[in-house]
Amino acid sequence: MRASVALSTVLLLGCGGSSMGAPGGVSPLQSTPVWIRSHNRSPVDVYLLCGNRDARWLGTVPAGTAEALEIPAGQPDCVRGLNFFLVVRKSGWGYWVGPFRPARESRVELVIEKYAGLSSARVRPVW
Repeated sequence: MRASVALSTVLLLGCGGSSMGAPGGVSPLQSTPVWIRSHNRSPVDVYLLCGNRDARWLGTVPAGTAEALEIPAGQPDCVRGLNFFLVVRKSGWGYWVGPFRPARESRVELVIEKYAGLSSARVRPVW
């Protein structure tokens, strides 16, 4: 009985402390912020893909505004690199941006240009 209680305690403490191993006590399964500026004249739907698969809708950026979205926890571990796929609502056309590879404790800056095909993504450290 005592052995099972001791084992349970060790397992609980080990799992609970695993998020403290990262610098600053930040969990390695933390979402990655995406700061977006849009210069486009139309709302733009933003999708995130691992390589060219597993599209996930992140949100819609209204025309000519700034928006903050998030890459879900665990997604930055894509070996092929992450890509944004932008769909301009007015025209229905889609554009690729990437690949990029966010590191732990980083943010992504996405600039959507008037011509969405010239858009860019940049990984920056979180300050």
